[in-house]
Amino acid sequence: MPDPGHEGAQDAGRLHQPVLLAEVLAHLRVAPGARVLDCTLGMGGHAEAILEAGASVLGIDRDPRARALASARLARFGGRFTVSGGTYAETVERCAGDGERFAGVLADLGVSSLQLDDPARGFGIAADAAADMRMGEGCPETALDLIDRLSEEELADVIYTYGEDRLSRRIARAIKREREAGRVERAADLAAVVRSAVPGHQPRHPALRTFQALRIVVNDELGQLDRLLARLPEVLIPTGRAVVISFHSLEDRAVKESFRDARRAGIYADAARKVVTATDAELAINRRSGSAKLRWAERAA
Repeated sequence: MPDPGHEGAQDAGRLHQPVLLAEVLAHLRVAPGARVLDCTLGMGGHAEAILEAGASVLGIDRDPRARALASARLARFGGRFTVSGGTYAETVERCAGDGERFAGVLADLGVSSLQLDDPARGFGIAADAAADMRMGEGCPETALDLIDRLSEEELADVIYTYGEDRLSRRIARAIKREREAGRVERAADLAAVVRSAVPGHQPRHPALRTFQALRIVVNDELGQLDRLLARLPEVLIPTGRAVVISFHSLEDRAVKESFRDARRAGIYADAARKVVTATDAELAINRRSGSAKLRWAERAA
């Protein structure tokens, strides 16, 4: 009989290509014996490379399936790898309060490949499943619940603010109308409604911005990030390094401004002046790395 743990490890390795892996290792400056906090464990791709460099890792993920797959993949490292559930903001706040310190902290933000590629989660615009969009624990409502709760004006504000879509009012009007008529249940239904509300040909599916906006709010992604950035210096040892990978402008702006302000205040000794992006070689093998933006900061001694 096949070993389910071994199969889980193989699945995680096959499904996941960690973005900017070489750059993460270089800017974290991982050393043997160091302790690293991986705030967004996912399927363990970054954590595996950090462990192979001789460090120990505490991995956090709110998705139980991701934790199970990563745990199977990383079981060979024994006690050097531990895993925790819940949100990374909660864990970082707890670590700060308990006086736990790390030589490196990594946060690879956004939705994971595991979640995007599972139609049942409702993240994809073609998914033949309910528009759920919850990443895991700590999410009280689905995207459909959010649409039902918000007024048309509030929904338009969400799409404009977090999706940066100038046609937000037209899109919100169409979504609320079709949802109230019982014609929006699946993710694909939602995408079709947005498509119908946006005139002309678009180079990218017009629903992508709306899906991003709903996902951000459902999972409180920017709130989680703000809480992480506020407590990040407290969980770094002197000269410890933080690396954050973001995938849209709102996240990147928050990271850039936080690192810049803390550097000016003397909290960080140094921080990235320029964003780090994927090489042509990585782009050729991992299309999702195209929107990845890495920034780093070093705790003052």
